[in-house]
Amino acid sequence: MRSASSGRAGSAPHDSRGARHPVTVMAEQITDVFLDLGYRVAEGPEVEAEWFAFDALNMDDRHPSRAPERTFYVEDPSGPGRRSGLVLRTHTSPVQVRAMLGTPPPLRMICTGRAFRPDAADATHSPVFNQVEGLAVDLGLTMVDLKKTLDHFATSMFGRGTATRLRARRFTYTDPSAEVDVECAVCRDVSEEDPREGTPVEGPAEGPADPCGTCGGEGWIEWGGCGMVHPRVLAACGVDPHKYGAFAFGMGIERTLMLRHGLRDMRDVVDGDIRFPLGMDEFAPGRPRPRAFPRATATTRAVPAARAVPDMETIPLARGHGARSVRRREAGGGLSRSQSLRRRIGHALAGAGYVETPGFPFVCDAVWDAFGLAADDPRRATLTLTNPISPREPSLRTTLLPGLLTALGLNLTRGNHDPALFDQGAVFAPRPSDGLPPLPRADHRPTDDQLAALNATIPVQPRHLAAALTGESSWARAVDAARTAAHIMGAGLVTRPTEYAPWLPGRCLELLVGETVLGHAGELRAGTVQALGLPSGTSAMEIDLTAMEHLTDLGSR
Repeated sequence: MRSASSGRAGSAPHDSRGARHPVTVMAEQITDVFLDLGYRVAEGPEVEAEWFAFDALNMDDRHPSRAPERTFYVEDPSGPGRRSGLVLRTHTSPVQVRAMLGTPPPLRMICTGRAFRPDAADATHSPVFNQVEGLAVDLGLTMVDLKKTLDHFATSMFGRGTATRLRARRFTYTDPSAEVDVECAVCRDVSEEDPREGTPVEGPAEGPADPCGTCGGEGWIEWGGCGMVHPRVLAACGVDPHKYGAFAFGMGIERTLMLRHGLRDMRDVVDGDIRFPLGMDEFAPGRPRPRAFPRATATTRAVPAARAVPDMETIPLARGHGARSVRRREAGGGLSRSQSLRRRIGHALAGAGYVETPGFPFVCDAVWDAFGLAADDPRRATLTLTNPISPREPSLRTTLLPGLLTALGLNLTRGNHDPALFDQGAVFAPRPSDGLPPLPRADHRPTDDQLAALNATIPVQPRHLAAALTGESSWARAVDAARTAAHIMGAGLVTRPTEYAPWLPGRCLELLVGETVLGHAGELRAGTVQALGLPSGTSAMEIDLTAMEHLTDLGSR
């Protein structure tokens, strides 16, 4: 048995630079804006009970969002096509519900995470996308406080002086409600000094060709939605609507990225081609200052990403908080230990030459045969969707490897030499119990027993880390990626030879902390790489970050 407790990030596995995905970096930048205002970061499950996803948000059975063309429904295994009462969340708003149920006011929270809708991928849509949602609950909050917060957010994302405007819109979750428009960053004349470096940042003297490819020449473009949280939602979460005011807002993270950089095609962002993250100079490891990078589908005008912060006294801060120092934030202040560790792991792997490539969670059942899994292998026990985006991929992943290996093959066919990819994300265990989740009334807070019964029906969704790469000695480097993660988590990782599909016997190691097996790494078996169209010698690693964090937490007590 070989100790890996002192492992460090290995050398770059190929000549190319590594990079984290621009959407990941954008989500972190957004989170940091609100950490500086005293918000806390919240997370929640991606497979969620309908009560949290709809009922608690004032969406009754007839609401359009509950239609099968708007929401992915998880199938009840007792009857094909029957709904189980579980869904892939269509927005991150259930996290707000959970935050209000678990924390008494005053409350300020920010959430970034994935959402899912049955939309075919095109220039403006993707079945998987990322959202940011903010929530504030306190005495005396009004739309004025919301507008100040949105203006600060827009300035942080798009540059000094960026304006927002609100247009009346009806949402069931908020009342009053509004669409948020932001001034088009590509059309604006931008000329300012970056406050961190003291260097001028200027746009070209001439504007883009008319009409602007981002806003169509209107000068404004829709950014997201917002409003004051509906009294019924507050009541469902146990918050007195007669005493407290609450505002909420939500934006797409990919959309924010595209607006800031003048990108026109969503598929460039989500399709897994590593040329996108590697082509965004702003997101290269070690660069302290963001820079815009126009792509082939972008407008011709680069937009500087200014970080001017307006007078903090004009922004409704969480009580007891002022601006949080960057040093304290990077040390994990305001983030949970899990969130901070995931950031550090992403930085380390990008610095070691890996490119982050987030994948969709949908899998084809035939992949398990390609992996050589036994009929009773637990990885075959998947959640199934009643309305998958493709009938060929009806199941939700129990491992990150199918999506990551598909991305590896895509990059090889596009001429990317010896790519090294990684992903961090949730995988989905089977339902923990039979039967439908309870449906408490939504006009008042459920009892603790009702909430416990709801949560008992939601499957475990641990976060995994996976890496895949080609090239000489790639199997040893795959093991090094696991050592990197373990070193950051403070885990005493050890390795031990084993046999485990889809890895090649004799070149497969199991990854352990103590006597607990957390994952595997090594070279993939010949039948697997042949079935997936990958070159001989392709290697991969996958490890359960949630379990490893739990074990290191126990060890530190």
